[in-house]
Amino acid sequence: MRQATTRFTRGGAVIAAAGLITIGLGAAPALAAGPATTVTPATGADPAGQDLAVQGGGFDPAANGGLGVYVVFGPKVPDYWTNAGAFQASKWVHKNGAGENKLNADGTFALTLAGVKAKYTDGSGKAVDCLTTQCYVITMAAHGSADRSQDSFTPVTFVGGEDPGPGPGGPDPVGNGEQKLSTKVHNGALTLSLDGDTAQLSTVAPGQHSTGALRTATVTDARGTQAGWNLVGEVTDFSHAQGATIPKANLAWSPTAQVVDDGSRGAVVPGTAGPLGTARTLASSAAGSSGGVFQAGAGLDLGVPAGTSPGDYTATLTLTLS
Repeated sequence: MRQATTRFTRGGAVIAAAGLITIGLGAAPALAAGPATTVTPATGADPAGQDLAVQGGGFDPAANGGLGVYVVFGPKVPDYWTNAGAFQASKWVHKNGAGENKLNADGTFALTLAGVKAKYTDGSGKAVDCLTTQCYVITMAAHGSADRSQDSFTPVTFVGGEDPGPGPGGPDPVGNGEQKLSTKVHNGALTLSLDGDTAQLSTVAPGQHSTGALRTATVTDARGTQAGWNLVGEVTDFSHAQGATIPKANLAWSPTAQVVDDGSRGAVVPGTAGPLGTARTLASSAAGSSGGVFQAGAGLDLGVPAGTSPGDYTATLTLTLS
């Protein structure tokens, strides 16, 4: 929300106490591109035992009849969704769970797979070696469901026994060799965050303009699809506890936008300046060049009508990313 203090005077004497104008910035939930997890650490894990912190996003709490997903660690074996014994660690997250077993309404969760080792024996007595076989943190629909829409695979690697080579004074290396290196990049999400939910507009008298600035909005497009996005703002009328209002069309903004990540592949365009009587675009990125991290903001100008009654006025400005 944005806050502004307004003091009305007549002939140099204060005739009303300081008023408060609050503009709420209620960001709509960002739409994730699909289920995905972030694992810490994902590389260099201790083969003797490592706690893996897992954060998930983009999951559907209502999918699979609301039964949620299993979060497991191990190799990707055939029919992995029915082969629970192949995995070393497992947790069940769902909408009715508690603590680390809770799948939040926005499709996120956070949990820890404790003491995961590089080598273990699975439920069938088979030895599993994650130093020679790629292992993953895997998500999948719970209870053996055939629904594969909730599946994700985040690779985890362990510290191995590397050959340090000859020490000082040792023999020169003989020959050379080549190794093929590979990695996998999974889909991330399209997200919106704000650096605060209140902002202060300037003190004015009736008939003047109260000014301020929108709190900075950060858009992160990690989907990898370059599909484009739009950030749109819409405000309500300013209302007073005694029923007085200032029309929303009296609030105008002047948008700004910039790329803030040197690794961004995309470009961002600020929206057009003007009154917020209807929804307006704050910033956008076109399809084909939308990946990266961006920031958007705007200067605000509220025209306070000359006949406005003193008091506290509030409005809510909602930013929607799609």
